[in-house]
Amino acid sequence: MRTYSTPDYRSALAQCALLVLLLAPWQASQAEPLGRLFFTPAERAAIDRPASRRAQPAPPPRLDGIVSPRSAAPTLFLDGQAHPATAQQVHLGDSTADVRSPDGRLHRLRVGDPPRAATP
Repeated sequence: MRTYSTPDYRSALAQCALLVLLLAPWQASQAEPLGRLFFTPAERAAIDRPASRRAQPAPPPRLDGIVSPRSAAPTLFLDGQAHPATAQQVHLGDSTADVRSPDGRLHRLRVGDPPRAATP
């Protein structure tokens, strides 16, 4: 009488599972990054534009003086022109004022300091 052995499917299945587990990190590392997928077209154009062609921020204004009467709102003199200010902007103790430039950045300026170069 002949005896036949049946293949052991469990060991073959275990070997396949081991192979899949070993190859999984390799497959994940081969995937392309999402990159610019979630940016708007304008943001993608700004990313693609070389750094040298991007607009440089404007330098902050020069604070020439502060006038702060007791009964009225303070006035800032920026680059030789008067601008109304709020009491929260002006710090009389150290002769400084918080000024927002046209590009939206906030600067703390001291009366009489020379203008600084723009920093991004």
